[in-house]
Amino acid sequence: SHNSLKFLKVANMMGNSIIRTVDILANCMIVGVPVWVFFLQSPLLFQFMGRDKFLSPMMRLTNLMFRWTLPICAAVSVLCSLILRDTATTSGDIELYSSLVSFVSVVINAVVVVPKALQAGKRATRTANNSQSATDFAVDGGHQTDTRTLHQTVVVFVVFMLGGAVTHVHFVVN
Repeated sequence: SHNSLKFLKVANMMGNSIIRTVDILANCMIVGVPVWVFFLQSPLLFQFMGRDKFLSPMMRLTNLMFRWTLPICAAVSVLCSLILRDTATTSGDIELYSSLVSFVSVVINAVVVVPKALQAGKRATRTANNSQSATDFAVDGGHQTDTRTLHQTVVVFVVFMLGGAVTHVHFVVN
């Protein structure tokens, strides 16, 4: 009887460790995928492919990232936080709230802002556009007012998403 309780305790600890690992991996994706796509891949593709060839695949990758990758990872993080939530500690609350900030930011971008930004980006590519870099287009939308506002709104919610994910991992690990 004593040995079976010991086994259950070990199994529970292993389960918690697996859930924490999945949580950390999901948040690494929330941080790593946008960093890769926007700061490493985009400038290189823009440079090698040129603006005209770059925009179509970049829009598809952005759509995929915001429609599937980031929402799934953010939802997994919230689920892990709920499963492991320790209501007796403040860090349990911070873990949950920071993952919720990340999730809500992703959902707002995925459902509202990114689709509008991509549509505005498509319109902007049909008109004369003299953006010289990927960063310029990603943040400024190629200097077109409606596109610029939408792209900057995406960036604001990405900053909230990243802040939530980094804060979450900090408190999960410590």
